[in-house]
Amino acid sequence: MSKNKAKFHYAWLILITCCMMQGSGLGLISNCAGVFYSPVSQDLGVELGKFSFYRTLATMSQAIVIPFVAKSFRKYDVRMLVSVATVVMGGSNILMGTFNELWQFYLFGTIQGCAAAFIGMIPAPILLGNWFYKSTGTALGISAASAGLVGMLGSSALGTLIPMLGWRTCYTLIGTSMIVLVLPFSLFVLRYKPEDLGMLPYGADETYVPVKPVKGAAKKESLGYFLKQPLFLISLTAYTCAIISSFLNQYLPSIGLYIGMELSIAATLTSLALFTNMATKLFLGKLCDSYGVIKMFILSTIIALLGHVLIFMRLEPTLMAGSFIYGITMPLSTVTMPLFCRLFWKGDTYASGYSYVSMLGLLMSAPFITIFGTMYDMTGDYTLTILSATAAIVAVLVMVVISIPLIKKEEKA
Repeated sequence: MSKNKAKFHYAWLILITCCMMQGSGLGLISNCAGVFYSPVSQDLGVELGKFSFYRTLATMSQAIVIPFVAKSFRKYDVRMLVSVATVVMGGSNILMGTFNELWQFYLFGTIQGCAAAFIGMIPAPILLGNWFYKSTGTALGISAASAGLVGMLGSSALGTLIPMLGWRTCYTLIGTSMIVLVLPFSLFVLRYKPEDLGMLPYGADETYVPVKPVKGAAKKESLGYFLKQPLFLISLTAYTCAIISSFLNQYLPSIGLYIGMELSIAATLTSLALFTNMATKLFLGKLCDSYGVIKMFILSTIIALLGHVLIFMRLEPTLMAGSFIYGITMPLSTVTMPLFCRLFWKGDTYASGYSYVSMLGLLMSAPFITIFGTMYDMTGDYTLTILSATAAIVAVLVMVVISIPLIKKEEKA
């Protein structure tokens, strides 16, 4: 293999590709979904909780497909898999601009979720883990930050564009944008691993030996095998609760409207959260590389808890400040959790273990997208919604703390 002594490494092109994938899939489609909730539900004359259920279906279908992503990447051409998923996900969003019935959103939300599994949270940790021998956390943080950056810009723009152009045109606009941004990179740049190009990962030297599949390892990568591990159950609980807390982001504009903000101002709450999301992802991966994953996981969770408390006060200044601080919640699942799992799983075992954590975590957390909206429909305010998200972030902190002695035991074994 090439020793890759050139200053520019192909791994950086893979990182750019992952940025496009996460920026479009998570940033434009998922993170901006909440900006549409109130305008669409009001226009169609349906309850907020019933409309937002399409995102629950998208999350659940994504979770079901996730375990097949790592296996498919190893078996089939990753370029074709991601390209097809891009067209399906972006195309579904384009079609949503023509819908008039809830069942249409439910059906294509489910289809969109299946495609998102090959674009959103799982592919980047796997691909970047293959291509970066060193600075994996930094690369993962940069990629994840793209979702925050695009989501921040997108939500602010949509807050202005939806009243001007209508939600139908805006659905079409972001769906088309995703296809245009991702497809050139997925077709012509993306590769599964450096060995496919006769290269070494970034930061590796001539002593590097690729991790090879072990005969009979499939049995040790089954769900049953992982369910017997306390660290798997801790990771699953922490991941699930982190995702539940992150769903509050989709309701920030609605909370802003509830306390009397204009839509253009309320939409900036998501932008504030996504700005912090983006900024912390840029540095969190690097800080994890430098100071340790556990320390940074605990610190970022405590900061996220403060953001939840400020949002709960529901005054315009505290809501804006809380939304800004709350933004660190999203990197808990997209940056610190993948790095957390790498502390005790390696190679293909990591890909399988983290895939199962993501699958079960998304399945268990998915109902909360609708539950948060239903809580408002039942009570007329967002007290229960915010309290539930706050309880979830406390659970994340507890799980990380109790994992410390178990991880130390694993390291000594």
